[in-house]
Amino acid sequence: AEPAVPQTPQASITFLLVSGRRRSMLFDPETTVGRVKELVWNTWPNDWQDERPPAPSYFRILYLGKVLQDEETLTHLKFPAHTPPAAPTSTIVHLSIRSTAPPTEDASKRKKGWGRGNEADVSEGAGCTCCIIC
Repeated sequence: AEPAVPQTPQASITFLLVSGRRRSMLFDPETTVGRVKELVWNTWPNDWQDERPPAPSYFRILYLGKVLQDEETLTHLKFPAHTPPAAPTSTIVHLSIRSTAPPTEDASKRKKGWGRGNEADVSEGAGCTCCIIC
């Protein structure tokens, strides 16, 4: 008898696009949201090419009304993980694709003082990064 290969826990995520398309993928629970975006972009289905953005940075992942930040891990976000062969409990998230390039870090550093009279400090075209879509 061969020794059993130890199974590692995996988090199952189902991505829901605005178009209604769905796709499920498995990830290590310690994967960051930024890495998830890269993996989704790198394995984008051929029949979805009409919706593929130019880079992973165009993705926004929304979960429970909140835009997830790239440095957060799936464990930190409390996404359930399972060990095969147990049936996965998939977490549904919305995958939003920006129509324009995301703001650069320099532009986001210039943003300050919303609601305190400093609106002129916000660079034009940087977009809002603080809104929550419900």
